[in-house]
Amino acid sequence: MPALLLLVLASVHVGLWYHARHIASAASEEGARAARLAGSTDSDGDTKANQFIDQLGPNVMLGRTITVTRTATTVTVTVTGHSPAVIPGLTMNISTSTTSPLEAFRPN
Repeated sequence: MPALLLLVLASVHVGLWYHARHIASAASEEGARAARLAGSTDSDGDTKANQFIDQLGPNVMLGRTITVTRTATTVTVTVTGHSPAVIPGLTMNISTSTTSPLEAFRPN
């Protein structure tokens, strides 16, 4: 019986991690979309990614950190954090990045 309970808890734990990972991935994509626009700033991408997580899963994506890095031609948004621990002591970390080209007018 304890083994069955552990198996059920482990499957819920992995399911929450998987869901949190998808939220983090979608948030990094949304942040990159906002930060890549002409005239936008890094804080635009950070704000959009935070808003996205707040809407979809503020209790599923814990300890989040959002980093926006910009080069001359690209912007990268990285979202890190962890999922809730159903099994005490087992923390599953999440890290996902999205890189996108910056939008800018380039004459021929």
